[in-house]
Amino acid sequence: MLGILKEEDIEKLLKEQYIGRLACYAHGVSYIVPINYVYSSSTVYAHSAPGQKIRMMKSNPQVCFQTDQIRDTFNWKSVVCWGKFEEITDATEKQRVLQGIIHKMMPLTNTPSEQPSHGTGKKDTYDEDIIVFKIIFHLKTGRFEINDSVE
Repeated sequence: MLGILKEEDIEKLLKEQYIGRLACYAHGVSYIVPINYVYSSSTVYAHSAPGQKIRMMKSNPQVCFQTDQIRDTFNWKSVVCWGKFEEITDATEKQRVLQGIIHKMMPLTNTPSEQPSHGTGKKDTYDEDIIVFKIIFHLKTGRFEINDSVE
């Protein structure tokens, strides 16, 4: 059975997942990449080294974001959101977002004692080159497929 996710199911999926795909468009070029993220209040928080996606989002801040939960071919949920990129420049907010990402990601790694490559080092400050940003959503939609057949 195919269906449309309810708002509360969209919110639940966005909060539960930690990897999404970020799509940007600038100067006639489309670009989509996976990102680690934290979600709260219709906003995705993420980070990046300087590069293609940051240049593109600064040029055209309108982006698309997608995440999903796939159990198998006929049992999945997917959310697509549209929003606006904003770079976070306040040092306190940057550190808070980076710590939130690390706290969400570290329990999921096979080697949690290893040095994370998520913008923080052994010191208590963030890497100066890391770009911390948020995507503020103005539209969210979701779909699902469930195969209820019992074998």
